[in-house]
Parts: sequence; structure tokens; C-alpha cells
Amino acid sequence: MSPVPRTSAQTYARRRITALMSVILLLALGGLAAVLLSGSNDHGRQAAAGQVRKASGSRARKNASPKPHTQPVAPAPSLAGIPVGRWTELPPAPHSRGEVSAALAGDSIYVVGGFDTTGHTTAVVERLNLRTGRWTTSRPLPQPLNHMNAVGYGGSLYVVGGYSQPGDTSAGATRSFWRYDPARGRWTAMPPAPLPRAAAGAAVIGHRLYVAGGRSDTLTTISTLAIFDFATGRWSLGPSLHHAREHVAGVAAGGAVWILGGRAVGLGNFADVERYRPGAPGWDRLPAMPVARSGFQAVDVDGKIVVVGGEGPAGTIAEVDELDPATGHWTRLPDLPTARHGLGLVADGPLVYAIEGGPQPGLTTSTVVQRLRLR
Repeated sequence: MSPVPRTSAQTYARRRITALMSVILLLALGGLAAVLLSGSNDHGRQAAAGQVRKASGSRARKNASPKPHTQPVAPAPSLAGIPVGRWTELPPAPHSRGEVSAALAGDSIYVVGGFDTTGHTTAVVERLNLRTGRWTTSRPLPQPLNHMNAVGYGGSLYVVGGYSQPGDTSAGATRSFWRYDPARGRWTAMPPAPLPRAAAGAAVIGHRLYVAGGRSDTLTTISTLAIFDFATGRWSLGPSLHHAREHVAGVAAGGAVWILGGRAVGLGNFADVERYRPGAPGWDRLPAMPVARSGFQAVDVDGKIVVVGGEGPAGTIAEVDELDPATGHWTRLPDLPTARHGLGLVADGPLVYAIEGGPQPGLTTSTVVQRLRLR
């Protein structure tokens, strides 16, 4: 066999080395690609795992400490075209009733219970949407009631006490306490009040509900103050009124609870005004109302107390009066066009709504809705 020429041998060796280097380079590139692909997959798995951990963590945080529910604040209705200092007639309520109670919850007024045109206690609940001006019927009360108290708190409607008998017997006073959730359209039972009562006054300050005065099946007048703490869900008792009475009006104004007017069997109507500041040892006596009245309501408008309606020996009361707590001075406002007792009264900013109620003393009803703009 002839020897390979040196030049050919060198060429051959160079080719072998080149081929070997090519294989090594290909292997290296393949390994690098595998590493990069693996890293990309690991990153995807880590991202997916991170999303799972994040979602799981969010659920855990949600279950551990849920954020408190906050109801969105509805825009105020336009005051354009509403005259100042004059009552105007609005479309009538769907049902004719008396001895109702009304409260503002969210963007609507709710009118609950009372007597219907047949004289029977009703569980009807009506809703007046203040943004649209339209009436609708909401889910009825869990039990028919009259002479109960309705208040709004945290976007919900609360109803406490009242008479549960089917007729006008001034009997069947109850400890019942109910909450209505407008978003779900459901009523739920709350802890019962410390004592049964009807025809009382009620108001909310902060996270507490105050209920004072009224009467029960065994007491013709009540002086007891009951306080419900929405934060703890518990009732307690506060200092009693100086003057026990029923068919009073209750309102919160200036950080205090006010109980006005009322009556007692055999003694007629009272013009008394008492004020309780939370935490105080007792009630303060303040200047009496210009007119003794019972079966009326009161609202706070810009820090001033406006009293509307009621009945007396001469019939239902048209006079409307306003108390300035800063001065203790009473001012007469435009008379209620349709005098009524047992009506619902709600303030929404400078607007006061007087809803339903009896136009004559005793068990009478109406569908009348009238509104007064004060400012």
C-alpha cells in the first residue's frame, strides 16, 4: 500500500478535526436550546404557581377579614323647579294607610305597616325612589304592624316594636326587631328589644339606635330608653325620660337624641321637649313646643328640628314648627296643606316629605304625599 502523501494526510486530519468540532458545536447548541426551553417552562410553571398562590392568598385574606360593605352614595336629586318655603303635592302613594312609619335607606324612602282602609293592621312596605319619583312595592314585613318605628342605617331599613294585633286595639305590643336588606329584598330577625313597646320615638346616632317613650299592653306610658349597638348586636338600657309618654316623636340632631310631645291617657297632649346626649347621666329639658301634639313626627334639616302633623282635641294639626337647638327658639313654617296624624316623615337634604297618615283623628287613612323645600 502506497503511503499517503503528506499534504493529503494533513488535509485529511484537518477534515477530521473540522468534522469533530462541528459535532461538538451541534451538541453544545442542542444542550443550550434544551436548557433555555427548560428555563422557559420553569418560568411558566412558576408564574402559574404564583397566580395560584396569589388567588389563594386573596381568598384567604377575604375569608379572614372581609372589607366592610359600603353602599355607594346616590347623587342628590335636582332641586331645580322646586319652590322654596312652600308645600307641593306629589303623586299619591299606592296604598291608603295611617299609623305608618317611614325612613330613608339608600336613595329611597320606605313606608311600612300601619292600618289599611278596612282598619286592619298591614304588613305592606312601599318604596319611593327619590331619584326617579316612582313608587314600587317591596317585600312585606314579616308580621303586620302598626305604631312601629322605622329607621335607616348603613343602607338597610330597620323596624322595631309596634302593635301586632289585627285591629286598632292598642294591644299586642311587641319586642320584634327586623332588618330589611334592599339589595337582596330580604327581612331578617334582629335581637329582640328589651321590652315590648309601640308608639315610641326612635333615632340613630353613629352606630347606635335609641328608642324611648311609647306604651305597652301593661304600661300606658313608658319612660325607658333602650339602646341597640349595631357593632356588637346588643341592647342596653339608658337613663329614663323625665316624663313618661306615648305617641311621641323621636329625632337625632346635633349629636343628641330628642323626644318631643306625646300624650298620656286622661292627661291629653304634651309639649315637652327632652334631649339626651350619648353617655350623659340623664335627659335635659328644653323649651316646649309651641303646640302640644301627639301622633306626629320630627326630622332634622340642617341641624334644625322640624315637627309636622299630629292630632289634638280640635282635630289634626296643620301647624309646622322648627326648633333651632343652638338658640332654643321655635319658628313657625308653612302649614301642612293636608293636616294628618300617624304619618311618615322623612328629610332628604332640604326636602321634607310628609307621607300618608290620617286626615281626621282616630283610625283614618290617606294616600297623600306632600313635600316642603326649606332651603
